[in-house]
Amino acid sequence: MGFDKLTALFDGEPLARRVARALLELEPLVVTTPQVAAVLRDLPGVHIVETSPTAGPSATLAIASAAIELDAYVAALAFDLPFLDAGLVRAFVSRVPDGVDLAWPLVGGTPGHPVIWSPTARARIAALGAGEPPSRIRTQNGIRAAAIDVDDDAYIVDVDTPGAWTAAEERARSARR
Repeated sequence: MGFDKLTALFDGEPLARRVARALLELEPLVVTTPQVAAVLRDLPGVHIVETSPTAGPSATLAIASAAIELDAYVAALAFDLPFLDAGLVRAFVSRVPDGVDLAWPLVGGTPGHPVIWSPTARARIAALGAGEPPSRIRTQNGIRAAAIDVDDDAYIVDVDTPGAWTAAEERARSARR
């Protein structure tokens, strides 16, 4: 994008802060850089693990997984989803069938977040190679994976391009009107 989108103002506040505030009731653990941590530090209930920029999603997920009890399920999500909130995360988690190791929302064929990781699936994160996507674990033997159809596009609307950023900001402004 040409700038640090997580610290950039999105609809009047840093994007990472907007997302963290929307997740506060879940007491999120955020693995992030010192720059992003600085905009989150004063939010109560946000647990921060500071790190230098990592080799990608697998490395960040490994850091987060290591900071959480091994027998816990984890709902992992990217912080560039400006419309995802605690209510949507809870609603998705309630739809995940028992016995599933990995689950993610699917909106019109597009996979989204959060991704729910069982302890069994989390145990495989450390074996991912640098640059290998976490989604690779979905197809491994012994992993029960489920894409769960949902209708709300908040699970997939991210801001990975300047056009997506502009469209999302307009949507946020329209929602306030």
